[in-house]
Amino acid sequence: MRFSRLLNPRSGRSLIIALDHGLMFGNVEGLEDPVKTLERAISCGVDGVLLSPGMAKLTEHLFREKNAPARILTIDFPVGSTIPGKFEKVFTHKLIHSVEQAVKMAVDAVKILFPWGLEKSVQAEVVQVTAEVIEECEHWDMPLVVEPVLWGENASERNDPDLIESAARIAVEIGADILKIQFLGEDRLSRIIHRLHVPVFVLGGPKSDNLRQILKVVQESIKSGAKGVMFGRNVWQRENMEEVLTALGSIIHGGLGYEEVVQRYNL
Repeated sequence: MRFSRLLNPRSGRSLIIALDHGLMFGNVEGLEDPVKTLERAISCGVDGVLLSPGMAKLTEHLFREKNAPARILTIDFPVGSTIPGKFEKVFTHKLIHSVEQAVKMAVDAVKILFPWGLEKSVQAEVVQVTAEVIEECEHWDMPLVVEPVLWGENASERNDPDLIESAARIAVEIGADILKIQFLGEDRLSRIIHRLHVPVFVLGGPKSDNLRQILKVVQESIKSGAKGVMFGRNVWQRENMEEVLTALGSIIHGGLGYEEVVQRYNL
């Protein structure tokens, strides 16, 4: 029931906007007023939002309507620096919210990061935290989104498709219900989706100046079998956020090609 809330009933797919960046990075450009940004996103008809615990409490009033977007709650904190707003490397991985608390908040799923390439002791901590959250999610029947990333200094390349595919496989082997991974090319993503048999959402990553390429990635992701996208900076770091969300929705739900969307919305 909770997972079904994440998907648009018309298309069976989902446009989710990620608004949890302030949790790790503090005052992020484009997300200085997260409540206002969330209100704008909701007005565009997004299917879901990814929020930190504090922001979920602060904006609870925005989700009381019957057709309000689904909520995914980020419940972990990969500590990356002793200076607020800075990120150096993950040197410890902690939970900041329990699944039981998430159930009480009536969210539809929880999400944790699954970073790789870290120092051995920290990597072991990541695996332990992930396993503990999965066990708690099973107890409360709460879907878990796991996001495998290559953030450690021992990973030679953050975008290595072989390593990301292996990290995704390990996440599913441990018990992830849903994957949030970067786009690895249409063929590679299709292979992962059809082999792992869990819903996959594509993350947006850092803002790209090439919006047309981003729209093309979304089109190819949907063609590969992805359930949708979880985009943050590539949405709210653009002045024309509303137009971008409309364009994304047209591809995800309407099946339009990115070139047609570019012409239709003058992007």
